[in-house]
Amino acid sequence: MEKIVLSVLALLFFLTTGCGGKAGQAPGSRTPAKELTLATGQSLDSYGNLGNDLAALVNQDGRMPLLKGLESSGSLANIELLRQEKADLALVQSDVAWYARTGTDLYQDRPLEDLQQVGVLYPETVQIITYDLTGIRKLQDLKGKTVSVGAAGSGSSLNARQILEAAGLTEDDVRVQYLTVTDTVRALKEGTVDAAFLTSSLPHPALKELARQRRLVLIPVTGQALEDLLGAYPLYQPVTIPVGTYPNQTQACSSVAVQCLLVTRPRLSKEALAGILQRFWAHWPELQGKYPYLSREAKKTFFQAPLLPLAPGAEQFRDRVQVGS
Repeated sequence: MEKIVLSVLALLFFLTTGCGGKAGQAPGSRTPAKELTLATGQSLDSYGNLGNDLAALVNQDGRMPLLKGLESSGSLANIELLRQEKADLALVQSDVAWYARTGTDLYQDRPLEDLQQVGVLYPETVQIITYDLTGIRKLQDLKGKTVSVGAAGSGSSLNARQILEAAGLTEDDVRVQYLTVTDTVRALKEGTVDAAFLTSSLPHPALKELARQRRLVLIPVTGQALEDLLGAYPLYQPVTIPVGTYPNQTQACSSVAVQCLLVTRPRLSKEALAGILQRFWAHWPELQGKYPYLSREAKKTFFQAPLLPLAPGAEQFRDRVQVGS
């Protein structure tokens, strides 16, 4: 599975270097450009929806700089967009951000040492989904099965590799497919995949709708596999997916979660970042009403115990409004 992930990273690098994009500010300049870019995610996923709404809130007063959402396949792709200065801000899973900053795991010898944290947005839970007719009830049952691990360049694909390894499964034991959220849901509905990994907010809207049409089953991460996973990758936190998260879900399910971070690099000026935060912070209750998985106590959670160094603009804004006090 590690060979597959490295190949995906190489493909991402090739594709993104061939893409145009307006930088948040001119190379070597501290002057903000007229438009900043936020790397988000897939259109039907939490990253895509939330990212576009964040940009809309920032832009609604018409002040500069404007913020543009840039759709991508997910966390790994967003790191590459930041690396190539095709994005100024990005939504990234906390584990992916840590590996990139420290040059570990899939970023071995390829660190992004100046990656900075802006804030914590919400928890992301690894959901491993099948349907009742497959007979799959535990991780080891995935051997020999066709499994969607998420889009190439998504954090889900990284989480899938790590969890499968913790369960004692190699890349040769599972027929891996890299599918977008839309294609994953379609494949589960049509039965062309046996199971899927999806790291996202709870509940995921597309899965909730699918669960009304098919009887879905959540596969738990428990026992020795959970112990081995947490021992090897301590950035995971054990969580429980509550009963009733999805239609017809009658049992709670043990899993693991990471955090969704808003991240940046020093090329985005302190003043520009503080201004961006100021403009969407006032609308947090409105945002939380639409996305219930966002914290109701953002003042306590957004800047709490940052995993990465906090961006100077985020520090300036936190101190200005006394966030976390």
